[in-house]
Amino acid sequence: MINDFLLNLPLPLIDHWGYLILFLSAVVETLPILGTFIPGHAIVFFSGFLAYSGIFRLDAAIIVAFAGAVTGDVLAYIIGRKYGHDFIARYGKYFFLNQERFIKTKAMVEEHAGKTLIIGRFGAFTRAVAAFIAGASRVKFPRFILFACLGGAAWAGSSVLIGYFFGQGFEAAAKYFGRFVLIAIIVIILILVGYRLLDKRRHIFAKYHVYYLTLNALSIYIFLKMVEDYFDQESTYRFDFWLNNNIHWLWQPWLNKLMIIVTNIFRPEILLIVAGLAAIYLFIKKKLFPATLISLSVSGGLVLGAITQWLVDRPRPVDGLVSATGLSFPSQHSLMALIFFSLVLYFFAEKIKRLWLRNLFIVGNLLLILLVGFSRIYLLVHWFSDCLVGLALGLFWLTFLILVMKIVMHLSKKP
Repeated sequence: MINDFLLNLPLPLIDHWGYLILFLSAVVETLPILGTFIPGHAIVFFSGFLAYSGIFRLDAAIIVAFAGAVTGDVLAYIIGRKYGHDFIARYGKYFFLNQERFIKTKAMVEEHAGKTLIIGRFGAFTRAVAAFIAGASRVKFPRFILFACLGGAAWAGSSVLIGYFFGQGFEAAAKYFGRFVLIAIIVIILILVGYRLLDKRRHIFAKYHVYYLTLNALSIYIFLKMVEDYFDQESTYRFDFWLNNNIHWLWQPWLNKLMIIVTNIFRPEILLIVAGLAAIYLFIKKKLFPATLISLSVSGGLVLGAITQWLVDRPRPVDGLVSATGLSFPSQHSLMALIFFSLVLYFFAEKIKRLWLRNLFIVGNLLLILLVGFSRIYLLVHWFSDCLVGLALGLFWLTFLILVMKIVMHLSKKP
């Protein structure tokens, strides 16, 4: 069932536009500015994975990637030949190519054009500027196109094949770990490696950011584990039905009223309005970081939850104590409560000087998050795993934003 979900999910897009997307991704990889920021190489790798899955033809994927690479090289060559130094002077800073670096790279291209265009194809930076600098250096076109074709063939073939062999390894490992859990492991490793490399070069993060990174990685694992359990109908899926069939033993008239009050007061729409008003106030006060964090976290969280509901397409439990419509996985109540009350903790907990009062404040907010999620299970409008996924998705999105905004703030500072 998981295999069908993974393979069928992107088919409408891939059937109509897959090879075109692959071609354009290979094109932009070699263009100045665009090649620095758009992850076209990742899409070329992924085409190999799709070839292993039977969605693409392996030979067609290699040919299309090769054609895109050479086309991008030619476009970059023309731009470099026509605009050259003026383009670098105006836009070089946007892809980390200042005048000094341009002169050094230009000298390397003039002296070793073949090596730069073929071997340089496998470096992220040189791939995005080599053809452009070849044009600016007036390398003769027949010589240029020969090296561009050789480099493009080597790059396209190796990249697609790596993706193909990764698919083979992924299939074998998935038999032991499960597909979604394996994806979670891979994503977590990539995040940790990226964090380590970025912090080593830029020294952006403080020590306490490791906690956010840990929570982010944990939330990814929980989210994908719950997705896998649902599609494979494993442990958590079975627990959902057991709890759903036995929760009525807790029902009491006074507790029913309390849970209805909790679920109504802390509706996602109400929390969104409160957070929106707070963000507007902070924008007026020119406190851009907290205003932006609040705005992106609450709005993006709801969108992320809605997209996940649409992709998973899980129906709600029946015969709930209150009426509820829409899809079930994840619980938007739980997701929004996690984001909202975590933001409250993030901005206010450290301002409370007395330790016992601060601890009480922290525990109170955590209990509110759990209470909102429990109210949805108690009222039989969500499964247990819906609420757990809502908490994980909210935690992932909030910690992701905090780390990304820290990076953006650091890079935006003038040296």
